Order: sequence, then structure tokens, then C-alpha cells
Amino acid sequence: MKKLLLATAAVVAAVAVLVATTAPPRRLALAPPTDGTLPGILHVHTNRSDGLSSPDEIAAAAARAGLKFVVFTDHGNATRRPDPPQYRAGVLCFDGVEISTSAGHYVAIDMPASPYPLAGEARDVVEDVRRLGGFGIAAHPDSPKLELKWREWTAPIDGIELLNPDTAWRQWVEQAGAPGTRWAARRKLALAVVDYGFRPAEVMASLIQPTGVLYNWEALSRRRRVVTLAGADAHAKLAPRSADPGDSRLALPFPGYEPSFRVLSVHVRPDGPLTGTNAAADAPLVMRAIRAGHLYTAVDAVATPASFEFTAANDRGTVHEGDDITAGAPITLRVRSNAPPGFTTDVWKGAAVLSGGHHEPEFTVGTTGEPAVYWVEIRATGQPNPLTWIRSNPIYVRGAEPLARMPQRPAATVSLPLFDGKTNAGWRTEHDPTSLVAMEVTPIVGGADLRFRYGLAGGAPGGQVATLVYDSPRGVASSDRLTASIRAEHPMRVSVQLRGGAGEADGERWERSIYVDPTQQEHTIYFDDMMPVGHTHSFKPDLANIRGVLFVVDARNTKPGDSGRIWIRKAALEH
Repeated sequence: MKKLLLATAAVVAAVAVLVATTAPPRRLALAPPTDGTLPGILHVHTNRSDGLSSPDEIAAAAARAGLKFVVFTDHGNATRRPDPPQYRAGVLCFDGVEISTSAGHYVAIDMPASPYPLAGEARDVVEDVRRLGGFGIAAHPDSPKLELKWREWTAPIDGIELLNPDTAWRQWVEQAGAPGTRWAARRKLALAVVDYGFRPAEVMASLIQPTGVLYNWEALSRRRRVVTLAGADAHAKLAPRSADPGDSRLALPFPGYEPSFRVLSVHVRPDGPLTGTNAAADAPLVMRAIRAGHLYTAVDAVATPASFEFTAANDRGTVHEGDDITAGAPITLRVRSNAPPGFTTDVWKGAAVLSGGHHEPEFTVGTTGEPAVYWVEIRATGQPNPLTWIRSNPIYVRGAEPLARMPQRPAATVSLPLFDGKTNAGWRTEHDPTSLVAMEVTPIVGGADLRFRYGLAGGAPGGQVATLVYDSPRGVASSDRLTASIRAEHPMRVSVQLRGGAGEADGERWERSIYVDPTQQEHTIYFDDMMPVGHTHSFKPDLANIRGVLFVVDARNTKPGDSGRIWIRKAALEH
């Protein structure tokens, strides 16, 4: 017994020594903030998708961590009606959604339920979220996991997640399997596992690595406003790889919600004070601040609570971070924070430091009035891991000239009608074994429409499809686009496709999705803008080998069991 006690004491002592020498320092306690901001967090998963706990339990954890608002973002296709904002345990809770696209995940907040599933190409999901009035955020853009990593930088995203602790963990795991970084990464992860039980938030913060996505954001910000923020991506469970995302039976509650909420926070600056009890009145104030970029991100596991202000002033007024100021007159940038003396504050102009090495709590920087994007970074220099403690949103100095516009395609000069306005010659339908379709020509004043009726089979999504096909035995090589005037019984997405029918491209398809609703609208689909459906032998279609033009309704953007009607008034190949 005595030997066992001595052995136990030796192990405890060894662990204590190990933790004392390897654990990151405890976070610094700072004076209370005076900047008028509210700390909160976005990108939190509940047990409605792949998180461990209920919204009430998560809100209680957020309250213990000192947060004032939380945004839930469970995985989904945005058809579930979101819960209205409400106070839980004194924390203002919002209900958003994380949508999977072909080029990464997109978080949508402050948005009503979609009338159809949001999925498919990232640019289409971004377009749908904007049409529905939501605010969209490119999630974990530096994730090492391809299906999670945001890769569509031409779409007009509203915000970008520059900091995500879950991504940081995944990056270390990937490095632990790479030849050049294997042993250093494995040591880092092993020590993190040991130290987590003693300083969980500090350990999680110590895994954060610099992000290269900052340069993607900087390039976008030159053209338009893009809000930067952080997401916890909290699930509070470590599950076996083979487990279903919603199965928590074998999951371990690590890292927990409360430790995750103590790692970092997003500080929003609302237009006015919150009541603290009336969610209907308070929620718009918080959401307006997020949409406007009136916020900064702080890594609380380094030092807390943060206090920070960034303004720009010229002879035309004073603005805060997230705002625009008109170019022309010289500008004075002002920074005020409660950063510890050993921390370093840099003022950036785009991708270059304008004025760096500041250690004073308040200072100003003068600059010309030329168009530019200014932002502030405060680094925890003097710490073992000198990561960024505070990152602001930018102040945009914009000139009077309009921002660059996308080049316009030349108008078509030749048009080959596919629908003559009289008969359905050349058209036919296809469908899976359990769905229903019908096609007929219906008269209208001055002509006729080609009407397509569909009824997708119910049940779980599993290949339900209804297709209107125009056969093109001679190919479409003489054309570069399809123009269609189309409307639908209710809002939906239709996949316009080209299908190969010769050689190795036989049966291969390329697509471009379009939004249709009860309003008659004309759409032009350029063939070089189409993307492959699954595996194809060529990235873009060989137009000479195309044998079918398809209008497809399937379970990707239509609920199983749904039915409806689509009317085509004009369809023509053009160039």
C-alpha cells in the first residue's frame, strides 16, 4: 500500500512538473472595459445537429463565461424555421444555420426559413441567402478538410470567419501526419491533451496558428465591405470517426462549451443599450452591428476583458470600424485599448503595416486621404505564443469613383429556338421510378407555354429526379449560351444541364442552377459557366458532343414529396 501511495505521489508530482513547464500562462486579468461593446460568440452547434447539448444548456455555459449573446448554427439546408431570438439564462440567443455547398460551408444568420433546400454550388447558396435577406459568413476558410474549407472567393459573401479553434485543432492533426512536421505536431498535441485539464481555454488558444486567408479578405475588402469575425465552431464532443454526426452515445464532452466560450469572443458595438430582457427589441441592435462590421474579435484566453476603439476622422466627420469615410482630406486614425504594456499594436493599410510597434494605450496615426482599407491588430508579444489578441474590422476610405464592375458579355446575334410556341416537338421527359412527370403545351394570350409538371417521390432524399429534356442530335457547337424565359408555381431552383451523348462523354453532364418563381423571368446560361455534375472527362463540356439540354428538378434543391409546375415561354440556343 505504501509503495502504491509513493508511486501515485511520484506520478502526480511528475504531471505537476510537466504542466508547470509546458502549460501556457494563465490569461491576464484586465480592468473592466469602457468601450460600450457586448461580448458574444457565433458558430455554435447544439444537439439539433452534431453538438452535444441543448440550447438552454449551452446558453447557461455562455452565461458562466460572461457572454451576452450566442448564435447557434446547426447544420441544415435552411428549410427549418429558425427559433425567434430569445433570452436564455440571461444570454440573447439567435438561431442560424450552417449550409454545406460544393465549395465549403456557409453560415447564414438573421434569415427566415427558405422555401426550398439550400445546397449545391457555393455561388448559388450565397445568392439565395442574400435574396432571403440573410447575412452569410464563409466558415473555416483555412480548414485542412476540403469539404469544410471555403473556396469560392468570387461570390459576394457578407463575412468571413478568420479565426476558428476547431480548424486550429484540425491543422495540428494534419501536421501530425505530415513527414516534415510530424514529431513537433504530435508533441504539441500530446502536451495539449495533458494540459487541457488544468487550463483548458489557454491550451485551446495556444493551438491557434496564423491564417493565410487574411490576404483573401484583404483583396475582397478593396472592392467592397466584408465583415471579419471569429467562430467558436463549438460541438462539445469528441466522437469516433465512424459515429453518426447526431450520435452522442460514445462521445466525450471535450472540448466543453464553457471552455470554448472562454477562448475568444466577438465584441459588437450596438447603436444603443440593450434591455437585457426584451429579445424582440434587442436582437435587431445586435444584428445591425454584426452586419455593419461594428465589432472586433478578442482572444480572451490571453487577456480579458478586452476594451478597444478604432476611429477615423477628417473634415467630413468621424467613423468607427466597419464604416466608410470619403476619401480626399487627410485622415487621423485613433486607437484606444486596455492592452497590457507588453502587447504590440499595429495599424495596417491593406496588406502592409502603416504604423507598428505601439505599446501605449491610446495613440493617433495621420495618413493621406487616398482610398484605402485600415485595420488594427494587437499581438500578445512577450508571451510564449505571441498570437493576435485583438483584430478589428476595417475602416474603408472610399473614393467617389464607382468600384470596378464585372465585364459584360456581348449580346447574342444568332438565336435558334428550341420551343416554337406551338408544339412540344423535340421535347420529352425523364424521371426516377417513383416520381411523376407530365408535359404539355398550354395556350396563353398571343402564344403558348411549354408546361412541365413534376411530383417527386417522398421519403429520404435518394435519387428523386424529374427532368424535361430537349434532344440535340447535332450537338450545340454553334452556340455559347441558352436563353430561357421561365416561371414556376413557387420559388425554387432548377438545374439547367447539358448532357453528353458521344464517345467518352456519353451520359456526362454539366450544369448551372437558376432561381425561378411565379414571375416570368429571362435567364441566360453561358456554357463556359457550367460546372461538372460528378465525375467528367473534361472540366467544361465539349459542345459538339452534347446530345441533350435538360431542365432538372431533384432532391438537392427540392424537398422529397414536393410537386409543382414550371412554364417555359422561350428557350433558344444563342451566340
